Amino acid sequence: MLRQLVKWGAAREPGWAMTAPLRRSAVVVLMYHRITRPEDPFKGGDVEQFRDQMLWLKRHCRLIAPEEYFGAVQRPSRLRPAVLVTFDDGYRDYHDNAYPVLHELKIPAVVFVATSFLGSNRLIWTDAVTWAFLRSAKKTVCVPWATRTSLPLGDGTERERAARIAKDYLKDLPDAERQHLQALLFGELGVDPEDGSAGRQMLTWDEARATLEFTRYGGHTHTHPILSQISAEAADEEIRLCRDRIQAEIGIAPRFFAYPNGRAQDFTEQTKVSLARNGFELGFATIEGVNDARSDRYAIRRQPTGARTLADFAWLVAGH
Repeated sequence: MLRQLVKWGAAREPGWAMTAPLRRSAVVVLMYHRITRPEDPFKGGDVEQFRDQMLWLKRHCRLIAPEEYFGAVQRPSRLRPAVLVTFDDGYRDYHDNAYPVLHELKIPAVVFVATSFLGSNRLIWTDAVTWAFLRSAKKTVCVPWATRTSLPLGDGTERERAARIAKDYLKDLPDAERQHLQALLFGELGVDPEDGSAGRQMLTWDEARATLEFTRYGGHTHTHPILSQISAEAADEEIRLCRDRIQAEIGIAPRFFAYPNGRAQDFTEQTKVSLARNGFELGFATIEGVNDARSDRYAIRRQPTGARTLADFAWLVAGH
């Protein structure tokens, strides 16, 4: 109860200023994926909640573009911390739901895109797994890597839990093995996620170009593999193809990159070398935390944005 009261106090004008001495002098990078409406097939952050968060940031923080990151970590502020807003994957709801809010409030953001999916009805593999579980007519499924393990597929909550279990297992496999078991899983579920039933989930390049006033586009590989699960040569090719496609479509060479999945084990020192060789100046992870002048420019920490209340959101912006 006391902690929740502190959170609510920090979310309000006097409390935010009063708690400044308790905050780290650091740059906060926020990580979003989808910003959705109730009728959308995939779940994400609610668009009205997102608007409330952006309004709160405008009042209490300094919103920066990614090219301002180096200057911000050298001169951090506790009172009005520098905050960078980021989005992973390149979903169409960025154009439809998130960008109108950012444009209205004049907030810059960076969107990391997996370039082979833009403008198509294809699903990133993690979304394909989720869709297969949601659409399956089965009531239970035996996963192909543990045939004695049966996952119940009752209501939406059970199906989402089963999808999380499957994705967590598949993420730790070499990419070729992951693809093989994923295909077997789709067969067990009786669903082809590439049948177009999910509709177009990704941005088109025209939609990306329409958001350029307040958006920087960064790399997120070409086909969205976990880079540590493929060879160094294949990882370099993924990074290069992604860079070249963004430059060809946007007309601007991308300078920023986010690792798919982004845990510490999902990229290597060789991955960082490849980013630098391909012209990327910053690499963003999904490791939680905030950043200062000592932070690794190719392992920038980000805060997840699944906060249920504005108080929880203020708490994570404070670096907790």
